[in-house]
Amino acid sequence: MTETSPPRQSLTFAAWRDSSDPATGQVTRRYVTLAELLVRLGSFGLGLTWKVRTDHPRLDAACAALEGASTGVGIGTLELLAQAAPGLQTVDGDFRGYSGGELVVTLREFDSTSWDVCTADARVLREVRENYPDAAPTPPGDWDM
Repeated sequence: MTETSPPRQSLTFAAWRDSSDPATGQVTRRYVTLAELLVRLGSFGLGLTWKVRTDHPRLDAACAALEGASTGVGIGTLELLAQAAPGLQTVDGDFRGYSGGELVVTLREFDSTSWDVCTADARVLREVRENYPDAAPTPPGDWDM
């Protein structure tokens, strides 16, 4: 008897968030960074190896460095986090997390307006839904899963 892995699911949510200060009521906008998403993965993401692709590596030295570091066998989560923190914004980026050579999660930044998180891991999907309440299933055809 063979076990089949659960199907991958993809959630999309806005990259820019409004937050209000409870004391003053002042509303500010903040950007959800790659570093924030990596931290949200928690222990699930710690042992992953990442491959990075951005659409504008020639225009941004930080993006070029990330892509270069992830060539070959890839880059570990902590190294990726160190290079992405505190506020790397790649405009269009594809961050693929592998465990033992198997793709287990993809984080995709689209046009600095939204993030897609694609995985079969229910814990990761739950974390995304809890922290980004606007997260909804990615429309079919938006990307290959």
